[in-house]
Amino acid sequence: MRRGLPPKLSAVSKKRQWLAAAAALLVLAGGLWIGLGTGGHPPAPGPSAPPAGPAAPPPPPGVGINLAGWKLSIPQENGDGNASTIDPAAITAPWMTAAPDGGLMFWAPSQGATTTNSDHPRTELNSLTNFTAGKGTHTLNASVTLLQVPQDGQGIILGQIHGANDISSVPYVMVRFQQGQLKVVVKQVQDGNDHINYPLLDNVPLNSPFDFTITDPGNGSLAFSATLNGTTRQLTAPIPGEFKGQTVRFQAGDYQQADDPAGAHDGGRVIFHRLDQQLTTS
Repeated sequence: MRRGLPPKLSAVSKKRQWLAAAAALLVLAGGLWIGLGTGGHPPAPGPSAPPAGPAAPPPPPGVGINLAGWKLSIPQENGDGNASTIDPAAITAPWMTAAPDGGLMFWAPSQGATTTNSDHPRTELNSLTNFTAGKGTHTLNASVTLLQVPQDGQGIILGQIHGANDISSVPYVMVRFQQGQLKVVVKQVQDGNDHINYPLLDNVPLNSPFDFTITDPGNGSLAFSATLNGTTRQLTAPIPGEFKGQTVRFQAGDYQQADDPAGAHDGGRVIFHRLDQQLTTS
């Protein structure tokens, strides 16, 4: 015959049974509440974000400088072994390319093809319109930033009034950057190196924009101006007798002047933010 549990043990056993039943009811109630709150199904995961695609490329920069009325000389050999000419002027990598601000970036290495009668490679725009020195009003306006200059310190010619037609090989007026100074070089003779330097700006740094202007006002003189950091300097000079009445033209760009080339990466690099020529007749 089986004996019953002592009273004390029996009470403990009943208490354990009651606690187990209560816990089961709590679990069941929790499940019912979750089921009612979610329609009886576990919550579906939210939609995931689509994978990020590649960023859209920026629009190609536009050319804010009007190339109509110019041809381009580049330091790349043509069939005769001289510098090539792009006529009419057009974007021609790597020599002249569009700058992000809509201007033009010029690159001229210290080693490359040169034009006839020159020892220095250039990437330069030549005006297609000639004018007579000392007659009418003619102006070249430019805003530039120098990015790189030749290592030997000879600098870059940025703008010119150059001989045309019968004196097409003769430089006449040259705006030249050299060792921190912007100056105007005015040749006094067609044959020879006699010239006068007219200082325009001192302490011109790289990577800082400045403006310059060359004007032949038609009164027998030349006028020049340059502006850096809000400071402008202006000067005038007489037209040398050997150039009065001669046919000339504007040129602008990167006519680097290195006499001692320092490798393939040496040369001049310039951005022209603005460039225009204003030509009138008397």
